[in-house]
Amino acid sequence: MLDLASPVWGTLQGPYGFSDRVPALIQHIQHDYFSEEKEELYWELLYHQNTIYPCTYAAVPYLVEIALKTESPDILLDIFITCGIFEASSENAPHMDVPSEFLRDQTPLLDEETIREIYREYRRAILSLTEQTESILHLVRMGEHDTDKRYILAADAAFRGDKDIANMLLTFSEGEEYVTVCPTCDQSIYLWPDEDEDEESLFAYEEDPVFHGTAKRFSIIAKRPDMTNDSGLQALYQRAFAIEDKKLLAQLPYLGGELNCCSCDTRFQVWKGLFL
Repeated sequence: MLDLASPVWGTLQGPYGFSDRVPALIQHIQHDYFSEEKEELYWELLYHQNTIYPCTYAAVPYLVEIALKTESPDILLDIFITCGIFEASSENAPHMDVPSEFLRDQTPLLDEETIREIYREYRRAILSLTEQTESILHLVRMGEHDTDKRYILAADAAFRGDKDIANMLLTFSEGEEYVTVCPTCDQSIYLWPDEDEDEESLFAYEEDPVFHGTAKRFSIIAKRPDMTNDSGLQALYQRAFAIEDKKLLAQLPYLGGELNCCSCDTRFQVWKGLFL
């Protein structure tokens, strides 16, 4: 890991310039995790406006170290989710030497071998955290962590390399609305439950019913997600089943189902349209 006393931190880009403040905040959360400093570190300096930075890659090994040493399930879960969000935002494959964020942001002050080593340490840390997945799923299944389930599933998807699924779950984190797109005519179609009927059943709307209360609704032909040939959808279903995410389990047959486009009447798979 990049030594917290290393002058390299002063050359690593973050959202507001160089990252001199990051080492002090890491040291603080090592001793007092749930603090205002953690919020500043995570959501101001390492992840800002849905973007990660070179300093994020250098910081993550320290976060994983905290997660692996802690005896607190809440800290482990929080770091698992947080690093999952970071990984979902990374567009880089594990075998890459230089992450795109360094090419985007980094000044020539940092040599390429140092960048490679920072990324290697990041990948090792992510792998170590991924190895905790089964323990995490057990904690969620046995504990009182219902509000975290969708974020746990998003992090798991990111760590498995299904970053489109991870970002879909993060985008629609409340599970109240989804937006799919017809691949034929590019029409956006809004998926909402009918609160007067079964809140877990989804219906399609040509216009967002929040802003168009009288919008006509269309039925979705539900399909069993465990019978799909889409490996990502199957894996998500299996994980949702493992942690008993009842709401998502009820919605997945609709998200994995078929729909006639409200605009051009072409039948298409809802699931694929979620990622267009």
